[in-house]
Amino acid sequence: MDVPRRLEPLKIYIYHTDHEHDRTYTENVVEYLQQRNALWRSITLSAEGYRPELQLCLDDRPTAVLGYNSQLDHSWVPSGSFMEAAERRNIPVLQWILDHPSSRWVEFQASTPANSRFLLNSEQEREYFEAYCLPGALTATTGGVGPNQRSRIGTLTWQAFARRPTACMIPLSLGRVRSVLENEAAMNALERPLADVVHDAIERAQYDLTEQLHSHLKAALASRGQSVSPQTFNILCQLVEQSVQTFRRLKIFAVARKFPVLIQSDESAAPFAGGLIASLETNVGMQFTLARIPLCRAVLSVSPMNDIIHDRTMNAINGGAVAILEDSVASKAIFQHNVNALLFRYDDDSLSECLDIACNQPERAFEIAEAGMKLRDDPRLRFGQFHKIIDLAQRHLQPV
Repeated sequence: MDVPRRLEPLKIYIYHTDHEHDRTYTENVVEYLQQRNALWRSITLSAEGYRPELQLCLDDRPTAVLGYNSQLDHSWVPSGSFMEAAERRNIPVLQWILDHPSSRWVEFQASTPANSRFLLNSEQEREYFEAYCLPGALTATTGGVGPNQRSRIGTLTWQAFARRPTACMIPLSLGRVRSVLENEAAMNALERPLADVVHDAIERAQYDLTEQLHSHLKAALASRGQSVSPQTFNILCQLVEQSVQTFRRLKIFAVARKFPVLIQSDESAAPFAGGLIASLETNVGMQFTLARIPLCRAVLSVSPMNDIIHDRTMNAINGGAVAILEDSVASKAIFQHNVNALLFRYDDDSLSECLDIACNQPERAFEIAEAGMKLRDDPRLRFGQFHKIIDLAQRHLQPV
């Protein structure tokens, strides 16, 4: 009689740099793993590429090792490349690309379909990665980085909501993977007709809150009879993504500065977000922002992809604040405008209307915040698709 092989307990090593963002994302993943009764270990990586601390997971042979962006790709252990060492020991390495893959894939050097699996935040990003970055790789989507416990409150009352000192917080960086000036320089360096293609794609995409971002670049290339390599497509798509996000954020600043809101951004936003009625704070940390959410009646956020709810929206309803977000295909699948959230577009006056409710109609804002808070434990928002982290880690295993 065959005795079934005993399954090893689920064990995930999480390696990250000593950066506030990475630490926060790790907190979210750990919270999920604890709910799954999984074993986990979180270890901070050395600043340099030589990282002997990775030897711990190689010796322990866990279910998987998780890292962010290209950090593990660039890592070395005493025997050589970490990626190669993990492959020799048959340890799945999960690399979570936190931004659009067009902006990050150029950083990867040692990753192959055999030695790595990839997590993307959205399905649109996953499809892009498989088509233009590393065809044949095992991939999965997480639905974003999830909400954090720092923003979560116990109960929401009208009295406490009315006393919140900030009508609306808008934490929105202008400089992202690279600065606006760096992106403009890269745009100016393009030769025609590719420069025309990029401008066409930006014009097509800047108001669109439904379709895939790269579909606009494909259409622009086709309309001008151009064909490019995947590497060039990545370069062009990064320019389009950065430019569209800059356009949208400047539109938000132009409207928001007329209201008594708190804008948090980087210093490059000062000429566009400062002055008038709004107040501007620069270079505010992520964890401080999360802790500040329960002091705000509303929080505005935007998503880089149309098929994802940003973690700031999840944290807004976590803290009993009105979620103000784009009227995207993802938003409309979960939220109802003026019922449990406020949705806006870029081609009308809807953002002004949303900010008017947040700033000047506290009773109405409370009703929306109260309804939105009821969604915070909805599986689509509580942990998004974090179960796919485990699914991807175990995909190589065969049933007993």
